[in-house]
Amino acid sequence: MTLQQELNQVAEAIKKQDFNSAQGLLKSLEKEYGGNPYFLWTKGLYEQSTGSDKRNVVLPLFEKAYNGGLKELNFLRRYGALLHDFGIYATACKVFGEIVQIKQDDIEALITLAHIFFKTGNPLTTINTLKLALKINPKHSSIPTIYCGIAGALMVSGYQKESIEAYKKAFELDSKNIYFSSDYLFNLNYADMSREEYYYLCRKHGLLREDEVLPLRPPFPKTNKIKIGFISGDFYFHVVSFFIRSLFENYDKNRFEIHLFSTLKRENYDKVTEMFMVQTDKWHDISKTCIQDVADLIKKEGISVLIDLAGHTNSGISLEVFSRRPAPVQVSYCGYPNTTGLKSIDYRITDGICDPDDAQNFHSEKLFKMDGCFLCYQPHFNVIHDSSFQTAHGRPIIFGSFNNLSKITPKTIKLWCDVVNAVPDSKIVLKHKYFNDPKLREITISRFTENGLSPDRIIIFDYCFKTEEHYAQYNKIDIALDTFPYNGTTTTCDALFMGVPVVTILGDRHVSRVSASLLNAVGLGELAAKDEKEFLAIAVDLAMNTQKLTEIKRNLRERMQKSPLMDKKSFTQKWQNAILDMINEVKSNGYE
Repeated sequence: MTLQQELNQVAEAIKKQDFNSAQGLLKSLEKEYGGNPYFLWTKGLYEQSTGSDKRNVVLPLFEKAYNGGLKELNFLRRYGALLHDFGIYATACKVFGEIVQIKQDDIEALITLAHIFFKTGNPLTTINTLKLALKINPKHSSIPTIYCGIAGALMVSGYQKESIEAYKKAFELDSKNIYFSSDYLFNLNYADMSREEYYYLCRKHGLLREDEVLPLRPPFPKTNKIKIGFISGDFYFHVVSFFIRSLFENYDKNRFEIHLFSTLKRENYDKVTEMFMVQTDKWHDISKTCIQDVADLIKKEGISVLIDLAGHTNSGISLEVFSRRPAPVQVSYCGYPNTTGLKSIDYRITDGICDPDDAQNFHSEKLFKMDGCFLCYQPHFNVIHDSSFQTAHGRPIIFGSFNNLSKITPKTIKLWCDVVNAVPDSKIVLKHKYFNDPKLREITISRFTENGLSPDRIIIFDYCFKTEEHYAQYNKIDIALDTFPYNGTTTTCDALFMGVPVVTILGDRHVSRVSASLLNAVGLGELAAKDEKEFLAIAVDLAMNTQKLTEIKRNLRERMQKSPLMDKKSFTQKWQNAILDMINEVKSNGYE
């Protein structure tokens, strides 16, 4: 019997889940064929099927088989998929490239390649790869997914209008796809759209997740402590975690019990994940659990208040749980800057600056407005560069923005160019990970030069992935210019923490007013302009009045640390009171 025949027997045993026979056959072959690529592949399949550690057991076996010259398509697909899952993108790109060389019409391989390009900061290559897939097979079942991928890559490349059109195309082809729906709704926040139209679309798309008749509100569980559940895929080093850390550190453990329901893949756990696990009462990994089972688990655990931290981000996965109504009080907070459109979510936590008086007309949730800012900023770093303050007197002013390209709209670019041109010898610094793509740098510079700004006044920083280096780069700019209609949030806080004042515009909706709320919390509300004309005036005045700029920058971090924006104990107390008020309001309406 040949080796291949014997390995076929092993494969058949694995298929039948006869793992004892498979193990025995492998042991009998290992001494003679242990280094054979086909043997290594089969052993890897066995280890994978029996639940062995994929990273430390299965992947090394596949790696040895690959280095031994194995180029079978099925093997390459399995090996490439593991590499992709574990974020080993350079090798994964090579493997999927080989798949496409062998089978040029492999649409799924092209889609995975595009995803790798996207993850590694090459959105233009992502777009070209997906367009190639469209050209190869325009009738493939994955065409809607391809359009959605193109739309996402267009958005992060700063092509807001083209992105929205691609999302519409994806949704036309698969109108019942709730994940496309959420991606579309999320990215509409970058677009120039009225609140009325956005609310209408959210309610329309909400019907994909909710029936006209909602599940009944369950009774409040009879528990000693009030159990609060948070659902998110962002319990790791993610911007959302900067704003929930204070709650997990400081909540009243005698009165509340916090459960975290995580959709985060295990391979993405990090030190922040571990910290949250320790700080809270119970961790639930729901990344592989079906939606109904998650809803049943929430009921079983006796959760009184369920909080969504994602909204329509991450394809709106968590919203499916909320539509099942597993908790008597359901709340949207922090991670999504607009209405979800779901009637099953009772409240959305915000504040009086972020959501103006008429905002309730455009929300399916009841707006619960906290006193002061609805956020508390707590970075995760033990070491952050101090603000290396340099007086602005006698040298050119440097404006800057570290926001992503999705937020840098044509109107934003035009206004920024007007600001820089109004301040003699000034320059503007831009930084984002996608600028590591030389072509995208070139395109971005051209967007500014088309609005009358000389290219020698545009500086693009290389993107650095080390936290310390990233923060140190704030020391090279004097004034941060905010984006609109979608403001910065974490980038605004980061800039302020590094001693860089931020100039913003107070718009008509939450995404356009967050920076104003943050500035107000640190006592710099005067840097929030009511319109573009005033934005220009404020930015230019601050740049030209170097004494005023110096006074602001010198003590900005200390001012911020002493402000409500970083007063984590006081904020947590207010937040807990908000939760109690919501519970009491629901109970006062006859629900017990």
